[in-house]
Amino acid sequence: MTSDQNLVRVTIRTIGTLHPGAMELIEDGLYFDLGNKLRNPHHDPAMRYRTGLDEEVADHVLTTPGAMELSVRMAESARELAYGYANRNQKLVHVTIACRGGRHRSVAMAERVAEYLRIDDIGVEVEHRHIDRPVVEKQA
Repeated sequence: MTSDQNLVRVTIRTIGTLHPGAMELIEDGLYFDLGNKLRNPHHDPAMRYRTGLDEEVADHVLTTPGAMELSVRMAESARELAYGYANRNQKLVHVTIACRGGRHRSVAMAERVAEYLRIDDIGVEVEHRHIDRPVVEKQA
């Protein structure tokens, strides 16, 4: 018998809204835009060319006041959708998390949300669509 953790129920995609075509990557499901909600590592030259997968960058994002609470709410929303349907075996929940460049805030938060879901034995796949794109030099 397959455990729930091995069965993917949630896919998390990160995007950078300043990249061409980014908005077309949003699928049905949950959408969170972190553009103005968390500290932006882009503004620190030491972190600008790194990503939310780097511990220092992730810490910078996740220590923004309210960030941890937001990540828990995002995970709870995904969990509720994943288990809120009558036929659990056929529902895949899509979560899109956006920031301006798709390298820092969205990546750090997506990884944290995935951690929370995995703790609850929910299978998760994470895809960072713009993490390897050139840094967007001008950000709001």
